[in-house]
Amino acid sequence: MIASRTNLLLAAAALRLGVRCEPVGREPSDWLRRLVGPAGSVVVSKTRSPFLTQVAQTLANHKRIARELLAARDIPVVPSLLVDESVAVDGDAVRAFLATWGRVAVKPNSGNRARGVAAGLTELALVAGALERARELDADEEALIEPHLDGTNLRIAVIGGRFAAAAEIRRPSLAGGDPRPVAQWVAELNADPRRGTWRAPSLAPLDQIELDDDDVLVALAAHGLGPGSRVPAGASFELLGEEAETIDVTDDIDPSWGETAVRACLELGVDVGGVDFRGTRAQFSRPAPTAWSPGDPALLEVNVSPALHLHALPSVGAARPVFEAFIAYCLQLPGAPPPCADVVAGRP
Repeated sequence: MIASRTNLLLAAAALRLGVRCEPVGREPSDWLRRLVGPAGSVVVSKTRSPFLTQVAQTLANHKRIARELLAARDIPVVPSLLVDESVAVDGDAVRAFLATWGRVAVKPNSGNRARGVAAGLTELALVAGALERARELDADEEALIEPHLDGTNLRIAVIGGRFAAAAEIRRPSLAGGDPRPVAQWVAELNADPRRGTWRAPSLAPLDQIELDDDDVLVALAAHGLGPGSRVPAGASFELLGEEAETIDVTDDIDPSWGETAVRACLELGVDVGGVDFRGTRAQFSRPAPTAWSPGDPALLEVNVSPALHLHALPSVGAARPVFEAFIAYCLQLPGAPPPCADVVAGRP
C-alpha cells in the first residue's frame, strides 16, 4: 500500500516529535493510523482526531443548518435558498433569487472537496442544471443556491480550538475568449513540476488535474463546457476543488479572521477543522464583520478532515507545523489544548 501525501506528512511530523505513526490492522487502510506517544496511543483517520463526534461531523457537513447557527453567533455567512423536492430548479423561487443576485453559486447542501459545486452562473438554464446535479450528489437530495462572491478562498486551519495557519487558495481559472480549449489549458497546468498525482503520492504541493475525473467533468458541464470547449467571450470558468496556488498568509490576515474561524469550529463542535472564507486579500487584512452585507467576504463552510497539507506544503510562502500541532493535540502532549469536541452547538 502506498501512503497518501497526508499520511506521509503525518509520519514525518511524528518522527520529528519522537512519537510513532503506525498502520492499523493486519491489512492496513490508508484511512487509519495509530499514533503512539509516551502516555498512550490513539487512532486517527487522516486529519480527523479521535475526539471528533459523528454529530459534529454531520452538523458541519449540513451547510444550511450550520450557517444558521453561525449567523446567530455573529459570524458572516451568505444568504442561501434551499432547493429540495418541493422547489423546482427553474421555478419562481430560483428565478427570483437569480434576479436578485445576478450571479450565483450552486452546491450540494452536504458535500466536500467542491463536489457538485458551480460558481459564477448567470443563466437560468445553467443554474437549473447545476441544481439538478448538486441534488443528485446530496444524500438528502438538497442543494443550495447562494450569491457568487468575488475574490479567492481563505482557508484557516483550526487545531484543538486554536488558530493554526491560514492560506490563500487560488483556483485555476480560464478567461472567456481564450483561444485554448479546456483540454489544452489543463495539459499546460499539469506540466507544472509542482503537481503530483494521487497514483504516486509525493510531497508535491499541488495535484494533477484529471480531466476524465467525474467531478471535473461535472464542473465543466455546469458551465455548458466539455474538454474540447472554449470559454465564450464575456464568461469565465473557475475550476473549484483544484488549486493554482496555495499561498501562506498566516501572518498577513487580521487576527479577527482566525478568531472567527475558531468560534465557527467550536460552535459546531469541530475540534480540527478547515474553515473556508471567500473574499479578497485586502478584505482579509481588515477586521471580520459580525454580519454579512453584499460586497463583504463571508464564511462558506467548516470542513472536517481538513487538507492540512495546504499549510504544510504551500506553493508560496512559509510551511507551517500543522501536522505537529495535530499530533500533539491528538496525543495530548504537554502544551496541547484539551479535547474540545464536547462543545454543544446552540448553547444559550
